[in-house]
Amino acid sequence: MGRHKEIRAAAPQDLTTRSYLLYFRSGHYDRRYPNPNLSTWRRTLALLPQGGHVIDFGCGNGRYLLRLRERAGVAAGYDINTAALEMLAERAADMGWSDLRVLGPDVDALEAHVRSRGKADLVLCLFGVLAHIDTRAARISALRQMRRLLKPEGGHLLISVPNKARRFAREQRQAGPSAKGLIRYTRVMDGTEVTLSYQLYDTNLLREELSEAGFWVRSIHAESVLSESLLTTYAPLRWLDNLLTRLCPARLGYGLIAVAVP
Repeated sequence: MGRHKEIRAAAPQDLTTRSYLLYFRSGHYDRRYPNPNLSTWRRTLALLPQGGHVIDFGCGNGRYLLRLRERAGVAAGYDINTAALEMLAERAADMGWSDLRVLGPDVDALEAHVRSRGKADLVLCLFGVLAHIDTRAARISALRQMRRLLKPEGGHLLISVPNKARRFAREQRQAGPSAKGLIRYTRVMDGTEVTLSYQLYDTNLLREELSEAGFWVRSIHAESVLSESLLTTYAPLRWLDNLLTRLCPARLGYGLIAVAVP
């Protein structure tokens, strides 16, 4: 019981949860991010063996997960957002992926899945999922949950977070240094203002939180050079960004992406 309480504390605040319901239901998320980040996709394929077990923690409506049908032997997506889970289930059914496990919003479903199907080769936590958790204690709790989902030998976590040096400069000034990179930002979706919270990272903070949660960090790289919305919308920019990202130091990336092991 104590462990379940700890994990539930990792859920984002109600404001962020309600905002993401609108984000998915409005179609705004799909219009803004219609495709995977190419460099992140290649890292995913490099870490997931053919026929392996993948769990997407914070899967949304399946931007990465659904493309792994031919790669994964066992696959599950977890989210607390019911609108995203409904969309994921519908899309999996449309493509005939009947054994994709759609889990959530109750976190107990994750442990039940691992008990029945075994621990994962790869856990994905991509594009700022961790950053939408407001407190450090809750983020560490979520990371510890991810560690428990992984095989202790050979399991990998692939995680990406927003780079403090490249994102939301105005919001950081408004929040002040005492906020330590935790900001709120607003998007307008179909005439409705939606406010989201975001923890911005540098490489030191990402290493610290992963280490505290029981991970050893194998690498941290730039996730991309261009903004996620640009490179996932325009195909030529995806290929250009993939080349630039290989040359870009992590501290200059639009986002940070880490590979970690238990």
